[in-house]
Amino acid sequence: MTNKHTIIVLVSIIVIVSSLGYSSLNLLSANDIQFKWTTKNFDFLSVMYGGNLEVCNPSDYPTSFTKYKFTILYDSKQLGTFTTSGTGIAPHSKANVNGKFTADDKQVAQIFFSFLDTEIQGTDVTRVDANKMQILTTLDYTIIGVIPFSTPHEYSGQEFLKMMNENTSC
Repeated sequence: MTNKHTIIVLVSIIVIVSSLGYSSLNLLSANDIQFKWTTKNFDFLSVMYGGNLEVCNPSDYPTSFTKYKFTILYDSKQLGTFTTSGTGIAPHSKANVNGKFTADDKQVAQIFFSFLDTEIQGTDVTRVDANKMQILTTLDYTIIGVIPFSTPHEYSGQEFLKMMNENTSC
């Protein structure tokens, strides 16, 4: 016959390990999150005025994140950063989050964004090279509810534009 304390310890270990395992699933499901601009046609000039992002969780597990931001660079110089607050998302569903754009000089960013939009659309009325544009994204979330974790990605201007205009899996 097993000791009563042994059974209590084994049950406690099983409960702790299973709860840690389930809560660490956010590490897997957060990497699958998809983002899309909520209006029909995303362009870089629309970022200036803030906006909403549609966030899709295509995984089988609930996920949450604390912040999503993307920084727009041209020729390695920062034009500005768009930041959203976080949210929790059920499996196979979507949510909307509000975002705000900040820049050191909004007038310079506005001029560059309008030039970049015309360059990317193929109008090519300026000497701005869309190939010098890059977007750095960072998704901040927690593992086990308390351990902060960030996932960075880097996109070209065209890749990011396509991603923001593409439909999500939800």
